[in-house]
Amino acid sequence: MRQKLPAEAAWLTCTLDATSGAKRDEYLEAARLAAAVTLLVAGRDSRARTVALAGLTVTSALRHRRYGFQSDGSEQLLFQVQLASTTARLGGKNKRITDACLWYISLQSTLAYAVAGYSKLAGAHWRSGEALPGILRTETYGSGTAFRWVSRHPRTARLASYATTAGECLFPLIFFVGNGKSAPLFLLPAGAFHLINSGAMGLGRFFWAFTSSYPALLYTAQKRASKAEIHGH
Repeated sequence: MRQKLPAEAAWLTCTLDATSGAKRDEYLEAARLAAAVTLLVAGRDSRARTVALAGLTVTSALRHRRYGFQSDGSEQLLFQVQLASTTARLGGKNKRITDACLWYISLQSTLAYAVAGYSKLAGAHWRSGEALPGILRTETYGSGTAFRWVSRHPRTARLASYATTAGECLFPLIFFVGNGKSAPLFLLPAGAFHLINSGAMGLGRFFWAFTSSYPALLYTAQKRASKAEIHGH
């Protein structure tokens, strides 16, 4: 990791050195736990809530220097949600900043779904329906129970593969179907998809990361629907 840093970024090297090491990692995780608890119990407009959220954002960035090689889409999206939420809170009562941050979260989430869908569409194994059984038989993302089930029901497994790919590719329509009024019809199956993956593939972090963007998606879809009604009148 050190070799990837540019020579002129000495300040960054010093920062990473100062926060690296087993003991410092323990302090960092303890601080993150304290910030997470504070975020849950502090009042909605509390300054402590803002500090806690900012702390989680900064420490998420610092953790990446150690876990960057094993991080996944859930951590990347969650960091975007934390960063935008912190920016909105630091903006105080400025509604334009808040709206911009909510749109940022919504578009990041939408992009994550769409990119995942179109990358699957480019894969021959996903188009043939063979990808899902193949994933479920791996040690990292697999499940013996789920693999045996899809092996006994190959047609259902193919339909699940097609439905997953189609749902992700079509997710950007959340802002256009019914001018955003149909957003819950997109988010309910998407949330159920992540919940099933939590049990079948052990991707519990994806459930929390992606559903953390749903309030912003609902808000922005509602804003679009409201504007459509105003223009209609």
